[in-house]
Amino acid sequence: MNTVQKIAVAYLLGMALLVLGFAVGEYKIFPYHYIAQLRDFIEWKPEAAKEMPTREKLLSQLGFADALFVYNAGIPGAIRKKTHTLTLPDANSTRDNPNMYIEPGQAAGYRAVFGAMDFNDSFWGGILIGPDAEVIHTWKLSTDHLPLSTKPDQGKNMYGLALLPDGSVIYTMGEDGGGIVRVDACSNIVWNLEGLYHHTVSMSEHNDYFWTWEGVHTATHPKVLKVDAATGEVLQTIDMEEVMLNNDAIHLFDIRQNARNQKDIFDVSHANDIDELTVAQAKDFPAFKPGDLLMSYRNLNLIFVIDPKTLQIKWWRVGATNRQHDSDWENGTITSFSNNMSGARKGHSDIVRIDPNSLHHEVIVDGKDLSMFSIINARQNLTDFNTRMITSSTQGWALELDNAGELVFTYINTYNAKRKTDLHLSETYRLKQDFFTNRFWEQCKP
Repeated sequence: MNTVQKIAVAYLLGMALLVLGFAVGEYKIFPYHYIAQLRDFIEWKPEAAKEMPTREKLLSQLGFADALFVYNAGIPGAIRKKTHTLTLPDANSTRDNPNMYIEPGQAAGYRAVFGAMDFNDSFWGGILIGPDAEVIHTWKLSTDHLPLSTKPDQGKNMYGLALLPDGSVIYTMGEDGGGIVRVDACSNIVWNLEGLYHHTVSMSEHNDYFWTWEGVHTATHPKVLKVDAATGEVLQTIDMEEVMLNNDAIHLFDIRQNARNQKDIFDVSHANDIDELTVAQAKDFPAFKPGDLLMSYRNLNLIFVIDPKTLQIKWWRVGATNRQHDSDWENGTITSFSNNMSGARKGHSDIVRIDPNSLHHEVIVDGKDLSMFSIINARQNLTDFNTRMITSSTQGWALELDNAGELVFTYINTYNAKRKTDLHLSETYRLKQDFFTNRFWEQCKP
């Protein structure tokens, strides 16, 4: 091959790479997802107050350190002083035991805490705390075994899980986990659903199926999946672009579109929650019917309701919350964890209540009073004990408040007590004594 031919080949190769690069960026084809991950890693800023060194971020992404999910997040010293050390079975020697407080008279039922537990053989997992305030069971949760898993568990985020009455758990770790997994009470795999899923495993009223988001979490128009809880079989798929097109008089999903070229800004919607209206709840919501889906688009500050059969958008509210997570149907109102990543209330997260009829909204739990701030993730729910359980994920902090706003339970997922650093939390439940169908914690003991 002479010099002219070499130059021609190099030119053609360069043009081919240029065209391929354009196609990857424009149409988000392979390897766009992995390039986006690399970009996110380079641009990543920790949720903790102090910048994390690049070396620690890299080690965590590669699975050699837990730095990605360790926070120095400002839980009030007065709260820490109320707690006592809770012995965590099978804990990795690199972490300290967690801390817990239960108000006298508030020990009834069970509390289940899930997150970065850093067990010896599993980074993610959960614990069950009994009425005697001791850990009576552990779950070990992983997606390392899945073919589409793209990184070790230490670099994933377990956000989206459900605990069932038989003690089994259904969970996902986002696109990096490469699927959804159901394990039995003893953490044995029941089924795997391969693919990319994220943010939520939202159970139906009778736990026979659940809803989740499919695809990359940055998709402008994600897909919604209804999945059989017993088998992992996909029962229904809803394309949110079809929802947009079926509601051509409602203009919600193009708010962050570039006005010059009508191109969507990166990560426009960031879908993060689905909650199905139950028959029991529907009596308090005359404008809706059982089966309607309450949805959250974080990056649009948007909460809305669709009919999954007709794809009709029945209700929406923009701006009552800021980068919210975990929106719930609740006694005729809608509640949500407003992360407050920006704006006037930036730096502390609130629980907001919205009246779907009048559209009036109010802060019912002021995060500033509690020094509560989760920049991403977070959960909240009204328990059967008329208390509110809140999981401030990026503080590694679960707190339960009574209807007067008083703290009745707290769990701090302590990583290093001396440095006051804590590990990420995913979800916390308080459950009645009869929630579980059997005493699986006795059967699973080695």
